[in-house]
Amino acid sequence: MAEVIVSSFNVRGLNEPCKRSQILSLLQKDKVFIAFFQETHFRSGKIPNLPPKCFSQWYHSTHGSASRGVSIAIRKQLPFVVSASSSDPEGRYLFVKGTIADTQITLANVYAPKRRQVQWLIQTLSHLSSFKEGIVILGGDFNVSLDPSLDSSSGKSAITHIRLRRLKLALRKLGVFDTWRTLNPSGRDYTFFSHAKSSYHRLEHFFLSSKHAQLLLQAKIGNITLSDHSPIFLHFSLTTLPKREWNWRLNDTLILDQTNSQKLASSLTSSSSGTMLDTLLPHHPLSGKPIKR
Repeated sequence: MAEVIVSSFNVRGLNEPCKRSQILSLLQKDKVFIAFFQETHFRSGKIPNLPPKCFSQWYHSTHGSASRGVSIAIRKQLPFVVSASSSDPEGRYLFVKGTIADTQITLANVYAPKRRQVQWLIQTLSHLSSFKEGIVILGGDFNVSLDPSLDSSSGKSAITHIRLRRLKLALRKLGVFDTWRTLNPSGRDYTFFSHAKSSYHRLEHFFLSSKHAQLLLQAKIGNITLSDHSPIFLHFSLTTLPKREWNWRLNDTLILDQTNSQKLASSLTSSSSGTMLDTLLPHHPLSGKPIKR
């Protein structure tokens, strides 16, 4: 089995080349294979040049507003073959499905609005239910703490318990579970600090399809550095990925070496093909004659 690392990061803009380079270098250092980005601020028809040095496949959902946009980037070493995608015209969700080494997988990246987020999420999950195939990885900025008593430093939420129950029911109906909370049943860690409320909240989540729970290896929350949100990480196992094929190339230093060059020239200019073959065959230690097989 091979380990695949997925990250989700509300980057608060990816248009600045310096910031974009820093974030991509950080993800490369963390050996991330699949990256979810929220608030890319990419506008329709104005996506910057994204060099495929590390992440060769990019999928986007854009909008005219500079405060939205979600993207999914896939590392070039991951043999992902896309079969279908679905994006939100408002730039708030992006679904991509395909295969990795003959394993079906659905990647769902969401960025929920700050108001009426529960209603929006329930509608989005309903759409995802009819789109998904195989392993489901749902992640992003949900703008909601699912369990305020643990996911908020204040222990409170502006969203009523009834609405939170409806959202949790929609997630169970989709057949997914909160990976970080499952591994940390009573843990407290946060992804965002609200200056307006002077409190910390866990707003970013990674969900995995329940019937593939055995694939879960690890779920982590990173540090706040390049954005006001923390990146989150999901580690899961997958069927061994095919090894990368390499093309053989001649070592040029062998030709530059005078001894090797003379031997090669002597072999190529031999008048008899048998003579050339004799130079390549092993020789008998006593007679000195070539051993032909």
